[in-house]
Amino acid sequence: MEWRWIVAAGALAAVAGCATTAERSAATAEAAEPPVLVQATCAGCHAVTAGATSPIAPAPGFEDIANAEGLTRESLIVFLGDSHNYPDIMDVDLSPEDVELIADYMLTLRRDDYRRFPS
Repeated sequence: MEWRWIVAAGALAAVAGCATTAERSAATAEAAEPPVLVQATCAGCHAVTAGATSPIAPAPGFEDIANAEGLTRESLIVFLGDSHNYPDIMDVDLSPEDVELIADYMLTLRRDDYRRFPS
């Protein structure tokens, strides 16, 4: 009789673990969907989704930027907010709110197992 409780508890734990994994996967997929602002402003030059290649070779992908060693939300916001970082041809003018939205999206692309491929 005791073994039935053990089997039932094990099955319940396995199902609960699957639900948590599924929820985590759904949350990650949802978080990784680029906002319209990112698509409209950035995707012409940068890869804005995980595993994508930038349309313009010298433009780093958002996944590479997000996984840069030592990068923090604060340092990313400062970088994105500094108009001197953009080539003149881009003519990018971002509001502080836009900068935060882009930075927060980029940080959803962080992965513990990320490895940058040589260019």
